Amino acid sequence: MREKEDCVLLLPAAGQGSRMGGEKKKPFLPLADKPVIVHTLQACLRASLFSRILVMVAPGIESLFAAEIHEPFFPGNKAIVCAPGGSSRQESVFRGLKTLGDAVSGDMIVCVHDAVRPCVSPQLLRRVVAEARTWGAAIAAVTPTDTIKVVDGDNNVLSTPLRETLVAVQTPQCFKFSIIWEAHCRASAVSASDDAMLVERLGKTVRVVPGSHTNIKLTTPHDLRLAALYLANGTEEGV
Repeated sequence: MREKEDCVLLLPAAGQGSRMGGEKKKPFLPLADKPVIVHTLQACLRASLFSRILVMVAPGIESLFAAEIHEPFFPGNKAIVCAPGGSSRQESVFRGLKTLGDAVSGDMIVCVHDAVRPCVSPQLLRRVVAEARTWGAAIAAVTPTDTIKVVDGDNNVLSTPLRETLVAVQTPQCFKFSIIWEAHCRASAVSASDDAMLVERLGKTVRVVPGSHTNIKLTTPHDLRLAALYLANGTEEGV
């Protein structure tokens, strides 16, 4: 394994989480007696990959992160840094890249992971980072278990793509800094649901690494209950 100095982590955590309901933002919601983002950070730290972890929170709540997350759960850990994110996930990642600035080289690996995917395993993080070092860009993804239909605006089926050609994309998504920086700089008016989409627009190869069906993104209250079960029983599974 390479030294930590060539790998950093961005955790976008500034989303509103309107579908979850409640007053607290998703990363701060309780899950198995800890805030969601604490589970995520602990898994990422166990991977022993990152020299720096930059958490992008909603502007104005940096002190809340310090009081409720950093100080009680990671006291004295100077590798974890909090910074203000943006109004969208894409903007938060771009702000994070700007914050890294001159502290990184072009070949340094930047790993982007959703703060509300607390069931990520250290093994998966290591696999995606390793592929990114070889290919320049790598993402975690799983084969969908359901048949997917393409529909029109009136909910009429247009086609049924082969399931073997489809993947459901997750995070972590890892890139050489030079690649992800160029992708975001050229994005301008483009709105992308993930960073890989911006890299694809550059014509770069994005390598798919088998992810895990337990590596869920928390969106609804049901997801919280499911994540608690996964955390209790282990998160690394076959794909």
